[in-house]
Amino acid sequence: MKRKAVFLSLLVAFLFAASLTFASGQKEGSSAGSSKGAELGVAIRTLTNPYQANYKVGAELFAKSVGLNAVVLTCEGSSEKQVNDIKSLVAKTGGNCVFFIDPNEATDCVAISKALDDAGVYFVTWWNKPEDLKVWDSKYWVSHISYDGLSAGEFTATELFKSFKTPNKGKFIALQGMLANSIAQDRFKGMQNAVKANPGVKLVAYEAADWDRSKAYEKTKNLLVANPDIDGVWAANDNMALGALEALRDAGLAGKVKVVGCDGVDEMFDAIKKGEAAATVYNDAKYQAGIGLSIALAAKNGKIDVASLPKKNRQFFAAAVNVSADNVDEVLAKYVNGTPTYDYNDYFGGFVRAME
Repeated sequence: MKRKAVFLSLLVAFLFAASLTFASGQKEGSSAGSSKGAELGVAIRTLTNPYQANYKVGAELFAKSVGLNAVVLTCEGSSEKQVNDIKSLVAKTGGNCVFFIDPNEATDCVAISKALDDAGVYFVTWWNKPEDLKVWDSKYWVSHISYDGLSAGEFTATELFKSFKTPNKGKFIALQGMLANSIAQDRFKGMQNAVKANPGVKLVAYEAADWDRSKAYEKTKNLLVANPDIDGVWAANDNMALGALEALRDAGLAGKVKVVGCDGVDEMFDAIKKGEAAATVYNDAKYQAGIGLSIALAAKNGKIDVASLPKKNRQFFAAAVNVSADNVDEVLAKYVNGTPTYDYNDYFGGFVRAME
C-alpha cells in the first residue's frame, strides 16, 4: 500500500509538472519557435478595391513559398470589425499566427497593438499609424512601413500640371482619401508642395471621397458644376481617380481634363495609355503583403530579434515606382502582366528612409 501511495504521489507530481511545461510551451509557441501549422493573417479593408485585392495575391504567393496558409480578413471600412477579426483568428489558432495589417484607420493601431502584444503574436503594419505611436514601444509589433506619400503626392501633381492645355498654368480640383489616414494626409501635403512650386497653378476646390470610387464619381460631378473650366483632377488614389474619370466622361471632358492617382491599378494604366490620365504611383501590394508576412514570420521563428532591431528598421518608408506615359509599358510588363521575383529574406531591402 505504501508503494502504491508513493507511486500515485509521484504520478500526480509528474502530471502536474507536465501540465505546467505544456502550458508554458503553448504560451511560448504563440510568439516564437516553430511556425509549423501557423496561419498567416492578412487584415485589410476590402477585396473590391483592385489595389487591396493584390494584397491577397501577394499573401498567397508568400504562403505558398513557405508551405503555410494565408487567411484574408476584410473589414469593409469597419475598424471594430477589423480588430475583432484579428482577435478571432488569434483565438482560433491559439496564437499560432502572424499578421500583415493595413489598419482601417491610423488610430486603430492602438487597439491592434494591445491585442497582439497581449496575445504574443508578431505583426507588421503598412500605411496607417499615429505619428506619436512608436513601434518600438511594442514587443511584438516588428515594423511599420509605408510608401512615401509626400513624394507620391508631389510627383502626381507635378505630372498633372504638365498635362494642362497650357503646361503648369491652370486650375484643378482634388479628391482626398480618408482624412484620418496618415497616408492620405501625406499625399495631400505632397500635392500642396507641388502647388507652391508652381505659382501658375490654382487648387480651386477639394473634397474627401474616402478612397471610394462611387463617392469620387459623385463628388467630381458636383465639383464640376461649380468649376466647369478646370484643367485637371488630382486624386489621392487610383480608385478615386477612376471615379472622377467616369464623371469626366459623362461631361465629355475625358482626355481634355486628365486625372492622376496613386496605387497603380490596372484600369489606371489603361487610362494613361489612352491619354485620359497623366500619372500614378505603383505601390506594389503583392510585395507589401509578402514582405510584411515574411518579416513577422521571421520574428516568430527567431530569425529576427525584434528587441535588437535598429529603430530605422522598425518604422520606415519603402521605394515605390513612379508611372507616367514615358514608362507605363515597362511597368506594365514587369509588375502587372508579370510578377517580379521577390527576395522574401531581404527583409528591409525596400528601405528608403527612416520614419520619424
